Amino acid sequence: MNKKALIEAALFMSTRPLSLEELARIARASKEEVKEILMNLKKDMESEDRGIYLVQLGERYKLYVKPQYVRFVRHLTPYSDMKKAHLRVLALVAYKNGITQSEIVKLIGNRTYEYVRELEERGLIRTEKRGKTKVLLPTKAFAEYFGFKTPEDVKAFFENVMKNEAAKRKVKGDVSS
Repeated sequence: MNKKALIEAALFMSTRPLSLEELARIARASKEEVKEILMNLKKDMESEDRGIYLVQLGERYKLYVKPQYVRFVRHLTPYSDMKKAHLRVLALVAYKNGITQSEIVKLIGNRTYEYVRELEERGLIRTEKRGKTKVLLPTKAFAEYFGFKTPEDVKAFFENVMKNEAAKRKVKGDVSS
């Protein structure tokens, strides 16, 4: 069996980043062999004729669609790999571009801790300790997941959405009077 193809298939199928240990177990290979295969995969995917690329997120690895293609294929899997609760947390993090975990707990409830842990494992958010709470911030992987280049682009997008929604409400209010 082709271990490189098997590792690529595992990364493609997974909805979360996979560790070296997991990939080694799947491919029945040593961690050193998996590291070498991952380096080769990453190099292969840098080619302009590839639509995906490999990202290392700490000690884990994940395949992503290249940002320039996301808007063309996003509709095929509209974040079906994420629960609505995860998307709510991500929306709050993106809109505020840094929100405390305690603020989200007040809005969503105690399951927030679980959602934050899962989103952090996926590399979509990062946390910074501030006093007795954590501040949740979007990552570059977060931005890329949704087809943006930077976390700042995400914030600008949400601000534009909010402006458009406010304008629609104002027009509806004017029409109904």
